[in-house]
Amino acid sequence: MPHQDYVKTARPAPRPKKKPNEKKPLPVLLIGVVTLLLVAFSAFLWHISHRPGADAAAEQAKAAVATPQSLDELPPKPAKEPYTYIKELQTKEIQVEADQLATKAPANMFCGTFKAMDGAQQLKAKMAFAGVSSEIRESSGKYRVVSGPYVSKRQAQNDKNKLLKQKIANCWVL
Repeated sequence: MPHQDYVKTARPAPRPKKKPNEKKPLPVLLIGVVTLLLVAFSAFLWHISHRPGADAAAEQAKAAVATPQSLDELPPKPAKEPYTYIKELQTKEIQVEADQLATKAPANMFCGTFKAMDGAQQLKAKMAFAGVSSEIRESSGKYRVVSGPYVSKRQAQNDKNKLLKQKIANCWVL
């Protein structure tokens, strides 16, 4: 059995009673403004309808609508413009100048760049054993092993595949 505490617990505080909603006074000012606006609008409409020249203008408008033009009073037909663009398009000759296609630059295969000449010569020798001719080009203190020029990229790709099969170099064709 749980231990009982004989100290009296405090009673909860009574809830405050809700006050009934107090009725708000009528917005007399708002009712007055709305009434004033309605009176002003109706006076404006009455003024427009009882203008001195309104009846004459209305009768003229009705008379203009009531008398339609007869067929004899139609304006003359406009002069027919001869459209010449159809004939021009049928007889036009188009001249196209065909330029000769420029021959593509030969493809080269770049296989490595070295700081020392010894590394470039070793790669060139490995490529020679694989059956691919190459040369070493020097530019700004670096030595690049280049194979080519090839007539087509397909020939360069064939040599690249030869080198990849023998795991000699990872080359790229440009």
